[in-house]
Amino acid sequence: MANSPDSFLQVRVSESQRKASHYMVQQMEHSAHKESIDEYQLDQLEHLLSVEISTLPCLALIEQQPEIRLSMRPLLLDFLLEVITILNLSRSTFPFTVNLIDRYCSTRIIKKQHYQLLGLTCLWICCKNLDSKHKVPSLDDLSKICVGGYSKGLFMEMEKHILKSLDWVVYSPTCDSFVDLFLNLLTSLDDTNAQIIKTSYHKIKVSAYYLGELFQFYPNIYFDYTSSQVAILATMSSISQLKLPINLMYILQFYNFYSTAPLSIESFQQVFRNIRFLSVPNSLQKKYSHQPIHQRNMPRTPRMAMPRTPGPSPLGNPERKRREELESQSIVVKRRRSCIEEIE
Repeated sequence: MANSPDSFLQVRVSESQRKASHYMVQQMEHSAHKESIDEYQLDQLEHLLSVEISTLPCLALIEQQPEIRLSMRPLLLDFLLEVITILNLSRSTFPFTVNLIDRYCSTRIIKKQHYQLLGLTCLWICCKNLDSKHKVPSLDDLSKICVGGYSKGLFMEMEKHILKSLDWVVYSPTCDSFVDLFLNLLTSLDDTNAQIIKTSYHKIKVSAYYLGELFQFYPNIYFDYTSSQVAILATMSSISQLKLPINLMYILQFYNFYSTAPLSIESFQQVFRNIRFLSVPNSLQKKYSHQPIHQRNMPRTPRMAMPRTPGPSPLGNPERKRREELESQSIVVKRRRSCIEEIE
């Protein structure tokens, strides 16, 4: 931070961290800020819905990759989510990173030995856009995370190639941003449903975050819906899991009124039925293990290792391939995790 070319950076950082000394004044400032932005929520929703259409990955093109298989995707995401959790990065960093990876794989051919390089570089790009400057990992950190598998120059070359391939269109609305926006809009309505949502607001939000991140590990769910649809499905599933007396059709109609890609109640019912069959990746279990109260409200998914092929059209014997690959990579994975902890 001291070496920043921006001479006013330190001044802006110190001013942004200033808070009122009395907690009552802090609450008044928060209320005033909330009231000033609430009137723009519908405009924000319309903007995010328009942007997400132009930043959708293509499953058909990803499946045409000669060396990359969908069965490799959850292993990479599990590794990246563990890195994000250990480095204490922002919540939106993970879905943002997943979107960049999938969009790049929809545009360019990626070799198997460069798949982890792609994931870490996308994570690096997202950190620069979302996280504080002191949390952004350096090139040395990235090299340690992959146990020296890639040089610093490769990360810089991959970053340039990703940005050029995506025409420098980096930003994409994430599932958690839609969850926040939907819940705020629903609570602003003066009805019985809004009062119930306000009472269990935090539980609904955390459970929806959890489901939104879990769905990203499963291509047969994630690629069938947009980020806004995943958010509304996760929110409705959370309300059902918590057994709150809220009219789900009312929430669905509220979403369909503003969205150009409406959802049916059958889609929600199918996703909600499939939740109990989804296994939870280890990184997601660790991320939410420090929230035992909310974890009890999560969907009761079996605690087992991630399936090798959660996506459509699995080829060969996935369990055998998974065992063989895990046996060959077990030592490398342990070294990677130890390197991440050293960075932290």
